[in-house]
Amino acid sequence: MLAAGLAGPATKQGSALLYDEQGLDRLLDRPECALPELDRWRPFVVRVGRTQSFDVDAAWSDRGRAVAGPWRLPLPTSVYLAWHSSLNPATGMRHPLIGVVGDWAAVGAEITGYDEGRFRLEPPGPWFDSFQDTWLPLPPRRRWILWGAPSSVIQQPGRPERTASQAAYRSSRDWLSADVPVRSNGRL
Repeated sequence: MLAAGLAGPATKQGSALLYDEQGLDRLLDRPECALPELDRWRPFVVRVGRTQSFDVDAAWSDRGRAVAGPWRLPLPTSVYLAWHSSLNPATGMRHPLIGVVGDWAAVGAEITGYDEGRFRLEPPGPWFDSFQDTWLPLPPRRRWILWGAPSSVIQQPGRPERTASQAAYRSSRDWLSADVPVRSNGRL
């Protein structure tokens, strides 16, 4: 998240990278995206990999290229996205795509096609305004998710850092060690 520039630019101090505290606070204070908006638009959400280069200040074409693929999708998902990538006369848009870094929305796009594992994308329409500067309640370790599909699972409420506001997360990150369940193999 920091390397992608979500908290602002880094300042190099010796061998360390330092970030502005206010920029980091702005990032942590971003609100969770409203579930009704996710349910309304049903975006295809992709995660930018940790080793993948991504810059939130880059031109949209560069950010779009970073989330375009390659993606190996199951046949039903690729058929669904191919079907919904044509212009919808009711909404005047194509299927929405949101690229996230961590869980923070970093780029929006509309899918115009899917060929050989890569999306053809256009800049997002006004629908992305409700996702800009938010974080999404995504399940861990998923590279992509089609929101609202039968396999979509939102994070269960046992993880406050995923489901509560960032203010609640700040207070919960100092849990007592007795509150954290520990599994042991008996050799400790």
